Amino acid sequence: MALWEQGGATGFQQRKAGGENDSNNSQRPSVKGVLTCTIATILKAKHSESDNCFVYKHLKFNTCMVMGLIREVNHEVNGSLATYQIDDHSGDLLEVKWWHDDSGEPLKSLTYVKVIGQVKVFAGKAHLVAHHISKMQSLNELIAHSIECIHASISIRKLGENGTSITTNNNNNNQGGSNPFSQQTSNISNGFTPVQNAVLNLLKTVTTMAGYSVLEICKQLKQFNENQVKQALEFLSGEGHIYSTTDDDHFRAAGN
Repeated sequence: MALWEQGGATGFQQRKAGGENDSNNSQRPSVKGVLTCTIATILKAKHSESDNCFVYKHLKFNTCMVMGLIREVNHEVNGSLATYQIDDHSGDLLEVKWWHDDSGEPLKSLTYVKVIGQVKVFAGKAHLVAHHISKMQSLNELIAHSIECIHASISIRKLGENGTSITTNNNNNNQGGSNPFSQQTSNISNGFTPVQNAVLNLLKTVTTMAGYSVLEICKQLKQFNENQVKQALEFLSGEGHIYSTTDDDHFRAAGN
């Protein structure tokens, strides 16, 4: 899977257009996208204040996808907060926090899961705040995940050695001379602009593993131009709400 994307400031600019004008905008992560990695990578990473992301060797990330076995489960806050200890045999256990509703079957110990979430640090130790957790359907997924971790690491290192910027769609951010700040800001819902909401809601309906391509999204959301859709995709990917699948042109919602 093409799960890596590292871009410029467009995500921050879009969020500001969506109505968040507080000082925390200056801390908007500069590294966007979802990195497929091992638990050891997360636990060994150090937070970089200058890049506002986590760094381990040549890898920079804020949002990750890991797979592993639930070793411990703890439910708090009237059952709406679950804390899992995940093991992928790469190192120590990773603590995963998952805010959820009461619907669905609760996850139990000794269950293999896929987790997508944002890396945070508490009491000096990294943990993952999950956007999405799902059961693995087959152990083949774990094997494929291990291969993807290696592929992602090698690909990113080679791009860095070649001096290539690891970006997606950056050349199209201001296509046609449009300004990210000029995006429609009325009817803001849940902190998102109309186009961000429309794209996210559409991707939540995806039933295939490949997801929707940018072209398919544009065809279904004809009220927005291609540049607006691409800006929304970059923002949502940077926030961990969506992730790319077969390539950098296809997307699924993290909550699917």
